[in-house]
Amino acid sequence: MQKIILRAIGKASEDWHAEAIRMYLERLKPLASLDLIELPEGHGGSAKPDLAKTRRIEAESLMKGVPDGAFVIALDETGKQFDSTTFSKKMETWSEGGRALVFLIGGSWGLDETVRQKADAIFSLGSITLPHQLARIVLLEQLYRATMIERGTPYHK
Repeated sequence: MQKIILRAIGKASEDWHAEAIRMYLERLKPLASLDLIELPEGHGGSAKPDLAKTRRIEAESLMKGVPDGAFVIALDETGKQFDSTTFSKKMETWSEGGRALVFLIGGSWGLDETVRQKADAIFSLGSITLPHQLARIVLLEQLYRATMIERGTPYHK
């Protein structure tokens, strides 16, 4: 069973976010071992945060729990875009030898450059800007879709 870890800054802020996340986690449960780890935002509640400091704090938090030997994928608008079939194949390649896949989603101010530098791959969900909570839901749906493609099920059509 494929091991996937999703480390994300912030918590679901709307009930529908939490419901969508729960739905995809349930769908993925029999197909993959998936851990969602929500980490605190780096601004500490400040109304006027220091953006560089916030990104640095969030970067440390994101990278701190990455297991040794894992393949790290940072989500960033500057990353490579894949169609769903290619993404499914990439996931197979990235996880060869039983490697855990760790997806990193930064906070509302984006990722610190150190996360991009340490990542094994940088992946973009598209050239549009998504709120980080919505990016989490879109990623979970794509993880489910990729798993279904790999299994040859009709979900992907």
